[in-house]
Amino acid sequence: MVHFAAFPAVMALVAGHTLAAPLGDWYQAADSSVAAMFHKRYTPSPSDANFTSNYPTGWTTPTSDTLPKAWTDKLASIQMPNVSVATQNNGYPTYPNGESGADSTICSFTYECTTSDDLLNPPDGVLALTFDDGPTDYSEELYAFLSQNNASGKATHFMIGGNILGSPTVMQDALKAGGHIAVHTWSHPYMTTLTNEQVLGELGWTMQIISDLSGGRVPKFWRPPYGDVDNRVRAIAKGVFGLETVPWNQDSADWAIGTDAQYTNASVEASINQWLSGSKTPGLCMLEHELNANTVGVFENVYPNMVSNGWNVKTVADAWSLDWYQNAADDTATVTSMAIAGDAVAQSSTASSSSAVSSTSASSKTTSTAASVSASSTSAVTSTTASSAQSSANASSAAAVTSKTGAAGRVQVGAGWAVVLFGAVVGVLSI
Repeated sequence: MVHFAAFPAVMALVAGHTLAAPLGDWYQAADSSVAAMFHKRYTPSPSDANFTSNYPTGWTTPTSDTLPKAWTDKLASIQMPNVSVATQNNGYPTYPNGESGADSTICSFTYECTTSDDLLNPPDGVLALTFDDGPTDYSEELYAFLSQNNASGKATHFMIGGNILGSPTVMQDALKAGGHIAVHTWSHPYMTTLTNEQVLGELGWTMQIISDLSGGRVPKFWRPPYGDVDNRVRAIAKGVFGLETVPWNQDSADWAIGTDAQYTNASVEASINQWLSGSKTPGLCMLEHELNANTVGVFENVYPNMVSNGWNVKTVADAWSLDWYQNAADDTATVTSMAIAGDAVAQSSTASSSSAVSSTSASSKTTSTAASVSASSTSAVTSTTASSAQSSANASSAAAVTSKTGAAGRVQVGAGWAVVLFGAVVGVLSI
């Protein structure tokens, strides 16, 4: 049975380190459509014996009975593009009636199609540093290296919800060090093969657990596993959850080391170093992983060349001059709550930020500008020959991911909507 509970934020202390001030009270008019969702407050904590009971089973696509009504209602309110659910064929999404994934209506990244809304090419000279698949048994080594090189605050970690469920404090260690936390789905599936409701579960629950463990910060960015995304999935990610889609313009193939003989530590490092010493137009957004000793080791060996070649290394958010989270400018800025009054989205700052990670007094740069995914943007398609989504997709899920637990239409959304969904509502699972 699923009970819906409202809560302001989570985790005052993490390993002795104080997190930013939690969300303040949530205010909404008595006749607001969201008022019925606020029943009680609950703060899941990794130290609780029943922590995992607050979430779906790790490494399995969440079922429809775990989806808060707020999510399904929002899905029902948006206009979806006419794109069917795909089937997988050796890593390639296959669409009904022979439709091509490269068609602008579908726009599958696997077929090297991107939209103008995708965050693909950073500005010249900028390297958006990203790591997929954490947290894993090798994450702490990566975090230590980043810290030693004063680079913790320059990395975006696209994390898997199922992995966070098994290692919540490791995710918090990345946050505490200054890392930027983003979404890499709950169970690392091929997203275009899922139903709309399954897409909701994969994205929504990963956002929820990240928000729970980060003082209420609502993720703003996501990366599709295997690069498997099309306009239907993009519309749900942006229209329901306010997420920006972040593919890549170079695939390091570090994920293939140990599973494909043509990829070794030396060969992968050589490829990366060639990109680092080459043109800085456009910038680099490489696919890298905190997956195992090989992927972490490769990064540790090439990072000095990122610096020596003059790259401006930044998080994904900073690379595109965006806030890190939907309701906070970064890991140390005040988290803002939002009040709902009819169709208007109003923001209210939390009363106190005395428990912030640092003494920063910078206010959140959260915007209330409506974000949209439109037919015009989905048809503004570019082909990226630099990306190699398919080479990544050919890796098996087991090779691509190591779990510490073992395991068309116009869409418009107010910038505050996702905060309503996650800062306020959590599905508490009970038997």
